[in-house]
Amino acid sequence: MDIRQKILNIIRQKNTQLPTLPVIVDNILNIARDERTSAKDLSDFIERDQAITTKVLRLANSAYYGLMKEVDSIARAITIIGFNEVIGLTIGMNVFSVFGKKDANNIFDMEKLWLHSIACATAAREIATRKRIGEVDKLFLVGLLHDIGKVIFSKYLPEEYASVFQQAKDSEVPLHRLEKKTLGIDLAVLSGVLMKRWNFPENLLLPSHFHHNSLSCPPFYQTFALIVELADYVSLKTKIGKSGNSVPPKVHDISRILGFSSKEVLLIEDELRDQQSSIEEFLQLIS
Repeated sequence: MDIRQKILNIIRQKNTQLPTLPVIVDNILNIARDERTSAKDLSDFIERDQAITTKVLRLANSAYYGLMKEVDSIARAITIIGFNEVIGLTIGMNVFSVFGKKDANNIFDMEKLWLHSIACATAAREIATRKRIGEVDKLFLVGLLHDIGKVIFSKYLPEEYASVFQQAKDSEVPLHRLEKKTLGIDLAVLSGVLMKRWNFPENLLLPSHFHHNSLSCPPFYQTFALIVELADYVSLKTKIGKSGNSVPPKVHDISRILGFSSKEVLLIEDELRDQQSSIEEFLQLIS
């Protein structure tokens, strides 16, 4: 059995001891899918979990959101931040609670990977806002989870992945290309497979699956994939956290398709750098 098939079997087999998400995530995803769900339904559900309620309110009142008025309830957070934004925060915090800052077999620094992921999520939201694309909050969640495949590689293929990771450090070859060449599958594809195992909807898992190959993403989800790929590039350029890529990928065609000039991309980079302290605070609040 080749390495690619081995890792796919690990993800797909129901008896594999993969990290499982808390039950609340399944329920939140069901709420998100149900068009009949109201803001009050969501508020009532989240407020049953005091720990999640506290974290959402702490985040809503953090410098990351920079709101002028205090957010003192989940209902108010939904009103001010947004229905899907609160859903995204809840899912994101629960994913972090599963993986957190756990040891990645000394292959990479988990905290720095999460900083990179939050930076990517922030950049994705900024790009989507500039393009006036709806569902900005869903793009934030895709950005937050886009590199989750690296954690699976480090857990189940520690020796093989340590070698690939070191090669990426020592060379100017993007990590995902070395993953594909050596392991037969890259982290983006693996992230998508994992999200499918977790029953995430296609509008979240497909942009993650194709975030290193967004031009091949199915048309209906391609804009999301393009945005996440550009956001990944921007976050790598700012050097907020570390993802294992020593060289940012080329995204000229992607930025052109999205309608961004080189100057506009540089402005997004500058805005992201200005938010570094808020991004670092965000990580501490979800820890």
